[in-house]
Amino acid sequence: MTARPPKKRGANKMTTTHKRENARGPYEILVAEDSPTQAEHLARVLAHDPDCPARVRVAADGEAALRMAREMAPDLVVSDIAMPRMDGYALCRALKDDAALAAVPVLLLTRLTTLQDIVRSLEAGADGFLPKPYDAGQLRERVRRILQGRDAGDPARPLEVMADERRRIYELLVATHEDTQRLNTDLARMVDSLALLSRIAGALNEAAGETDVARAALDHLIRLPALAGAAICTAAPDGAARVLAQRGEGPVPGARTCADGGAGEEPGQLCLPLLAGTRRLGELHARARHDAFSVEERELLAGVAQQVALALERARLYTRAEALVVERTNALRSERNRLSAIVETAGTLVLMTDPEGRIVTFNRACEESLGWRAAQAMGRHYWEVVRGAADPEVVRHMFAGLAGDAQPQRLQGEWVTPDGRSRSIVWTHTLLRREDGSVEFVLGTGIDVTALRGAEQRLHYASNYDAVTGLPNRELLRDRLRQLKAQVQAQPGRRVLGFMLVRFGRMALIREALGPGAEQALLQEAAARLREVGSQDMTASFSEGAFALALLRADADELATSARRVLAALGQPYRYQHDEFHLDPSVGIAIYPNDGVAYDTLARGAETALRQAADGVGQRYAFYRPELNRDANERFKLENALRRALERHELELHYQPQIAVDGKSIVSAEALLRWRHPERGLVPPNDFIPLAEETGLIVEMGEWVLHQVCCQLQAWRRAGLPVVPVAVNLSAHQFDERIVGTVRRVLDDCGLEPGLLELELTESASMADADKSVALLARLKGMGIRLAIDDFGTGYSNLNYLKRFPVDRLKLDRSFVRDLETDADDLAIARAVVAMAHGLRLSVVAEGVETAGQLALLTDLGCDLVQGWLFSRAVPAEEFARLLAAGQMPAAA
Repeated sequence: MTARPPKKRGANKMTTTHKRENARGPYEILVAEDSPTQAEHLARVLAHDPDCPARVRVAADGEAALRMAREMAPDLVVSDIAMPRMDGYALCRALKDDAALAAVPVLLLTRLTTLQDIVRSLEAGADGFLPKPYDAGQLRERVRRILQGRDAGDPARPLEVMADERRRIYELLVATHEDTQRLNTDLARMVDSLALLSRIAGALNEAAGETDVARAALDHLIRLPALAGAAICTAAPDGAARVLAQRGEGPVPGARTCADGGAGEEPGQLCLPLLAGTRRLGELHARARHDAFSVEERELLAGVAQQVALALERARLYTRAEALVVERTNALRSERNRLSAIVETAGTLVLMTDPEGRIVTFNRACEESLGWRAAQAMGRHYWEVVRGAADPEVVRHMFAGLAGDAQPQRLQGEWVTPDGRSRSIVWTHTLLRREDGSVEFVLGTGIDVTALRGAEQRLHYASNYDAVTGLPNRELLRDRLRQLKAQVQAQPGRRVLGFMLVRFGRMALIREALGPGAEQALLQEAAARLREVGSQDMTASFSEGAFALALLRADADELATSARRVLAALGQPYRYQHDEFHLDPSVGIAIYPNDGVAYDTLARGAETALRQAADGVGQRYAFYRPELNRDANERFKLENALRRALERHELELHYQPQIAVDGKSIVSAEALLRWRHPERGLVPPNDFIPLAEETGLIVEMGEWVLHQVCCQLQAWRRAGLPVVPVAVNLSAHQFDERIVGTVRRVLDDCGLEPGLLELELTESASMADADKSVALLARLKGMGIRLAIDDFGTGYSNLNYLKRFPVDRLKLDRSFVRDLETDADDLAIARAVVAMAHGLRLSVVAEGVETAGQLALLTDLGCDLVQGWLFSRAVPAEEFARLLAAGQMPAAA
């Protein structure tokens, strides 16, 4: 159970204020009581005490009382405990935690008088406790004793009053306990011990030398009834014990205990070390009047030993200081002020100067922040060391003006170190005065906020600029657009405001093929070009891979001209790692206020126009038109319908056979996804697969396809059909660490052997992160899965990686097969792909075979398998089952 002590700084401040106010009028008392009747009675009792005139203000709860206390700085707070919003305990804690109010005495009045209530009062830091109902005379006497004790000339008087109040609380605490007699005895002993310690502390504070300290302590200690004799010894330079003072029967210094203060070799003798930190200054020897000391007596003696050790250490400091300082008293006070200031500002920059500005104290934090070593700074003028970014004379004039400031002065700014570094430091300067009021020292304490300012700047940058391109982000764009709209409104009809969005058609392909590093490098180059071409306009990063511009122009024609300039700049080739790329930029434009007023409306309009520009040909830019919304709405409806397609079982699989070049036997097949829309009928894959890729639905749809294919194969096998391996296309969105677990789970669910499943991955997707692709493909291959590279020849190949891919097949893209009979280049590419694949021990499947001439050429080239309409379209599962049952393809038409 520990009462909260008042804070030292706050106590000094309140004492000064109290003395000043009561010299000219009555005491200020603040009453906190939620009962109007009791508040009125309490105010009347306190205000009409002829021996202690006071002005009383009343607060209805703790929060109001705290607010009023900070306004009026009362001499005493009298508070009920049970109050709404903030009770008396919380009010007491808040007052004691406030440096300006910590010294204000708090007297708690309450009907709550249980042991727990009194303990809580002590823990909250209450200075007095009086149960309800109370006697008016008793209350006035308690209040009068507290207030008049604070006005006493004797510095010890307030402490005696507070000690008396605490003694009253302890007495009340004892009165409520079941074992009253035992607690009264313990408390009385405690009070006596505290009183003894207080008397010894007072005596030690007045003692100057070591011998004076020892005599003062023993003069009071020998009065203990249990003590027959005591001595205080210190170690002489030769190691022998030197007795400073002795009272009563002399203990035997040779019969010492160990350092923990246990019983010694001589009965009834105790030896306690006098420690200052880890240094042993001497020993306190004590002899008991009877057989041995009690536990309480040993604890009391240990407390005395601690006080004596501190006093001896201080006496030695005083002795050393006396040899250096002529006026001993002033030097000691100055030293206490300096040490107190340093302790209170530990962890901050601390420097101190004399009144002329010469530095006398310079701590390590100052060395680190200001760039001066202490040895270099000592003796220099303040303004030589604390140099502002501006003229040093400014700092000198500031320092000269400190002498007239009674209150601490705060100074915040940028300071320059000798090596040119800039530091942000917040300084507070305080004058330390002598008794006559003259300035003895100027104390400067500072907080180096350079790192904080840097973090704030980085946070501000991250909140307002794109990390990849360095362009302003959408928030800054929104703010700038608001300013530009105000300019248009100020001059209606003079100018139009264009909201322009830019996106690149080939960026996704480049990211898949070369990875995110290539994408970021190209976006940074594109941002640099936009800054140049739109140097007079607001250019921002709008979303991943997209930019926005806000432009003020005379009319739409000028906006179109600007769009063409943007396209011309962004359409030039880009170089990355010695390769050249074209990004196919497109621009969509919405005009304020024609196409919308709000930011989001303009952004949606520009997005709609951008899609129109990207889907079209020719000029590659488009202005928003209302009819474009209809197309966007159709796309939105299609997206919603696609999201419901899986739930409504609208998706189905068709199978296209892959035939040996003899045109007869079915070697394998490819599963192709179809969407049978309830209103539109069979939706072509090109109408919904890109949308599924864009929305992320492709992952869920791809897992459904895997499950359907594997279970269908197992069903055909159970039906006795001669099943063949079936290939399933993997989206780049599916090809990550999860695919291995997904495939394993699907195979287990359907009970299918891995060798009947073939996974096709596009060339671009496999090269997006080639090293990761090699690892994933190896894990799939280790499960027994067949693997193929789809659309070979259309992406960005790296033959070094291709030879590392554990694949079984390459699929020759239909774009090379279509003109095989008429285009010598396509024929050469097909020949090279087949030769390379066979050289790597891979088979080749040619897609899109539609004519006998194409089949003949592919046969001559050595192609292994073909698929296309020459043999069969992709057919539903029931029809493909009949083809399997037949065992071979019908004759090609």
